[in-house]
Amino acid sequence: MTNNDSTQTTVDEILNVDEGDSEDESDIFEKPWLLEIDNVPDANRIVGRDDHITFLAKNLRKMRTNSVPDNVLEWGETGTGKTLVARHVCERLEAATEGTDSPIVTAYINPDPISTYTSTFRKIAEQVNAKAENPLDVPYQGLSAEHYRDQKLWPVVQREFSGGLVVIIDEIDKHGEVNEVLYTLSRAQSKDDVDFPVVTIGISNDIEFKGEIESRVQSTLQPEHRTFTPYEEDQLIAILENRRDAFYDGVLNDEVIPTTAELAAEEHGDARRAVRLFRNAGEIADEEGDEIVTANHVLEADELVEVELFMEMVKGTPLSGKLLLFALTRLDRNNPEKEWFRTSEIHEVYQTVARDVEVEPKGYNRALELLNKHVTTGVLESKKKEGGDQGKFRSYSLQGDVESTRTGLINSTPELQTLMGW
Repeated sequence: MTNNDSTQTTVDEILNVDEGDSEDESDIFEKPWLLEIDNVPDANRIVGRDDHITFLAKNLRKMRTNSVPDNVLEWGETGTGKTLVARHVCERLEAATEGTDSPIVTAYINPDPISTYTSTFRKIAEQVNAKAENPLDVPYQGLSAEHYRDQKLWPVVQREFSGGLVVIIDEIDKHGEVNEVLYTLSRAQSKDDVDFPVVTIGISNDIEFKGEIESRVQSTLQPEHRTFTPYEEDQLIAILENRRDAFYDGVLNDEVIPTTAELAAEEHGDARRAVRLFRNAGEIADEEGDEIVTANHVLEADELVEVELFMEMVKGTPLSGKLLLFALTRLDRNNPEKEWFRTSEIHEVYQTVARDVEVEPKGYNRALELLNKHVTTGVLESKKKEGGDQGKFRSYSLQGDVESTRTGLINSTPELQTLMGW
């Protein structure tokens, strides 16, 4: 039998489904959806964010009483509950007003590096129409931002959601035109002549981004700022205990939850990381055929989480941006005594990598721009050195583990998989 025949047989065996087989027949997970990152849990599963939930609920309640609600900007590290609170309260708001004379609709936007002013309003219009009884067709392209609002968004809100619109914009610091978006939403009643409330909830992991919101936007938005502090270890334990029923009774070793919480607490109290670790530990035990999830599974999962988180951070990054990072990992591996590398060094290695994967390398200035975008997203750190014989130059350093970064890049880039023979 040839290798190809062997591979074919293996694939056939994997793909074959006997009657009664089900992917849900896990010996570990009973309710795996409770551990999905996008899952918005019930109120009794949310820990340590009562004040934020109460504030936001009282603020949005004003939409139902002809009072003027505040726009809100939420700040805090990744995994501190910002998005969870906003989505939870907005889901409850929609449910509370459904079937009333003035239903309220909400939209959730998580921009990527290529989001534009126009695409943002298209996405808002798409979500609102998806919830409408008599939706309008929203074309993917061909309309201006103004036309998406005037023709596809505001008429539907007016007709079916007269209580108003709440727009959640996650990771506002990653949106290149967020100032224009916030300005337009905050002036909807005067600019677009709408007669219902439009409330914006902006979310950012970068508290320094406050300084990049233009004064004219601050003036019209007049946001209420809310700062989310990291979860403490005992809170992380409570969060995980509230999701214990994702697993079958008896499959979790007593050390699993404390170990998971301890590892997440070391990473600025990141609850999303804790839940992800919890899920991955169970998946590893499931894949290995183990009947009990142990602390060792958690430790093994911790290494995989680094790769997953990195892949999320570079999602939407152009190929050249990924190849530049790959070049930096190569420099880092080959020069273990160094932590910082100059732009020229990275660009030189990048040119080689680009040609190896048969793409035309970008010029120095474009490479510099892409590297600085990685600084913005937290993948890299940069510093500028001035003076001396070498003049001014900028250097970069990886923020995460080099091997996790390298693995994440290969996993998310087919061209690098081919190059590495994966």
